Amino acid sequence: MPGVTQFLRGQVTTPPLPTVDCTGRTILVTGANSGLGLEAAKLLAQLNCSTIVLACRTLAKGEKAQELIESALGRNSRKSQFILFELDLGSFQSVVAFSERCKNLPRLDAAILNAGVSEVEFSLTEGYETTITVNVISTFLLTTLLVPTLRRSAIKYNITPTIAIVGSAVHFWTNEKALTDPPEGQILKTLSNPKKTDMPGRYFLSKLPVMLLIKHLASMLTKSAKADPTGKPFVIINNVAPGLCNTNLMRGQSAAVQTVLGVVSRSAEHGARTLVHGAVAGKESHGQYLSECQIKPYSKFVKSAEGDKTAQRLWDELSAIYENVKPGCTREL
Repeated sequence: MPGVTQFLRGQVTTPPLPTVDCTGRTILVTGANSGLGLEAAKLLAQLNCSTIVLACRTLAKGEKAQELIESALGRNSRKSQFILFELDLGSFQSVVAFSERCKNLPRLDAAILNAGVSEVEFSLTEGYETTITVNVISTFLLTTLLVPTLRRSAIKYNITPTIAIVGSAVHFWTNEKALTDPPEGQILKTLSNPKKTDMPGRYFLSKLPVMLLIKHLASMLTKSAKADPTGKPFVIINNVAPGLCNTNLMRGQSAAVQTVLGVVSRSAEHGARTLVHGAVAGKESHGQYLSECQIKPYSKFVKSAEGDKTAQRLWDELSAIYENVKPGCTREL
């Protein structure tokens, strides 16, 4: 199976601990109340990140996350200011409202887009299958809406901001025909047809569009930075794969599956190192797949011309959704 050797070799290594001093930076983390998001926020505090935005579905969850971080780190967390924002990726309007709040941040250096779901039962959210809505549609809506805010910080503080989106090695192991076979303009609707949905493999499938779209948007952001006569600032976007981690993401899986995962998975703290690495990585990470804090090859399909064509088709469908949610937003890219 393609990618297995790469994954297994990575899984038996411990990702290195990032050592970048984040003094002065503002970094937001989605899904910050548990698992990888919580550990990433904790690590940012250890690295002296001046402002950490904890994005959670409720303010109560954000408050609990802040308490856990401060309790775990004690005095080491006092150099960080925590800002709590509500964000529900199951609601397009919540994503828009969150992005508007982010505009009021004095500075934004990076966004770690970690929040995601692994559903075992079919359901619709905002008219699309829930896993696809959360892991793909809302995640890239948020990406689109954050780019102008990141560019403003780039101009004001002479920085190169970063969007690090959490992906997975499982993008190697899904059947791309689920994306290539639907008729023109119907990929997302076809994925949301209960008669054609394979829920056991849905989480795996959701991570293939993530990698395709990161590669596609990286190209768009590079072109817009070069083409704009006013010098539109460059924004890095990358895909961070934390490996198989012991988190509550797979809580809906069977007891047997969870037992196996518990044996072979790495800790959330070790997995979170890859998220923070993605947020502080340089321009060499742009459009790349990162795992164990290294740039690694993505799947053969992602590299292919067919993969690029599929990414464009996905982006065309997403753009239509986004323009309906917030007119004009895709033109900002």
